[in-house]
Amino acid sequence: MKRYVTSMKAIIAVFLALILSLLVGVAALRNPYRIDLSTRNFYRLSNRTIQLLEQLDRDVRITVFFQEEDFLFDDIDNLLEEYEYRSRYIEVDWVDPMRDVAETEKLASKFGVKPSQLVVVEMDGRSQVLHMSDLAVMQSVPGRDEPIMTAFKGEQAFSSAIQKLSEGKTPVVYFLLGHGEHRLGDFDPQVGYSDIATAMLSDNIQGEDLILSSEQGIPENAAAVVIAGPTQKMSATEVAMIEDYLSRSGRLFVLLDALVDTGMEGMLRRWGVVLHNDIVIDMENTLRGEDVHIRRFNPDHQISGTMGAIVQFILPRSVEPPLDENGMLIVEDELQLIDPLCSTSEKSWAETQLSDSAPPKYDPDTADRLGPIFLGLAVERGAAQDQLDVQIDPSRMVVIGDSDFVSNGNMVLGNSRLFMNSMNWLLDRDEKLPIAPKPVEKVRLGLTMGQLRMMGWINLAAIPGIAVGLGLLIWSRRRK
Repeated sequence: MKRYVTSMKAIIAVFLALILSLLVGVAALRNPYRIDLSTRNFYRLSNRTIQLLEQLDRDVRITVFFQEEDFLFDDIDNLLEEYEYRSRYIEVDWVDPMRDVAETEKLASKFGVKPSQLVVVEMDGRSQVLHMSDLAVMQSVPGRDEPIMTAFKGEQAFSSAIQKLSEGKTPVVYFLLGHGEHRLGDFDPQVGYSDIATAMLSDNIQGEDLILSSEQGIPENAAAVVIAGPTQKMSATEVAMIEDYLSRSGRLFVLLDALVDTGMEGMLRRWGVVLHNDIVIDMENTLRGEDVHIRRFNPDHQISGTMGAIVQFILPRSVEPPLDENGMLIVEDELQLIDPLCSTSEKSWAETQLSDSAPPKYDPDTADRLGPIFLGLAVERGAAQDQLDVQIDPSRMVVIGDSDFVSNGNMVLGNSRLFMNSMNWLLDRDEKLPIAPKPVEKVRLGLTMGQLRMMGWINLAAIPGIAVGLGLLIWSRRRK
């Protein structure tokens, strides 16, 4: 009887322990609490991000196109776990571009992207695409083929994208037509702009066509105007309408091809952009002779500072700021900033003596100019305060000496990135949340040769010797 009572007590104790464990587990699932015990706090969210997630009231789907072998996979996975923990509105989907081919093609068509090492943040039918350069700071190291990551910008990129989509604004950008410009609805591989229209939509930018007339000027809802490769000269009235729009805190993106008189030359000169009748040639950075590969970018400007990829221009023209005889910049407005974006190598030149019969060659006795030659400028004027002490938005303009570099057949990574970076700067979308990138710390063991030899003897002799000794001791005791 006593044994029976003891057994029943044991069974009841085990049953109560199971019930207690179950209750603790349910409580933990319903009230999770995470503690970061690491010394680096690499994935700990900032207070700014936590506040943003607590205010979130709409579903956010984050689709990650990365493979497990990619070096950013673990960092993105660990960070997004923190986002999911902080908000029930965050949903993360992982898609392996190599294994989930059908799903990858479906989502690629939906978002208009080439899904390889990128992240798409989606909310209310609008989306934001984040590339590798948005997530990590890469640095080239001598002696290594691949650059290394020096800092992780994942939190800044994800939180900025969520905030941008939460604002609910879709800027409308008008593409001027009527002078032979590229068209957003054209699918032709040589001159069409349908791919860049898709890229704009994936970045939550709406593109529309625009034809200027005496009755219709630039619409009031125009966030920016793009003039992409006109082949015919504009009228003085049209140029005046464009300059008037630009002077009223407008945003203008001009892509001009070589050897074309657009009628805009005088206006651009008044805004600090000098166009020459030339074609820029760089024999050391070309594959076919007519293309120029750009590797030099201005690291101090928000458009070109994060390029990280080569840009391929097709028969570009020079786009330069006004310089005096001593090569100093001429600035007629003290509130104007003119920044070069990209340039060619020292061995390039701007060819002014064009001939179909003879190959191009630099001639110092002509107007030819040796490189480096600027091919793109960013101009900002204004940012002053009026008499009522009200902040006035500045006028912004980007001018690039080629329009074919973002046609459907030329949409390589660097080309689309330069276009979209320029567009985002014009739209004031270059601002990121003030979240500092997390530097990557390298942990190294500073061991001397003597310490390394000692570790070798410990692994090769000491540890196996202890195991053998214990085995012999147990064997001897059993024999006794």
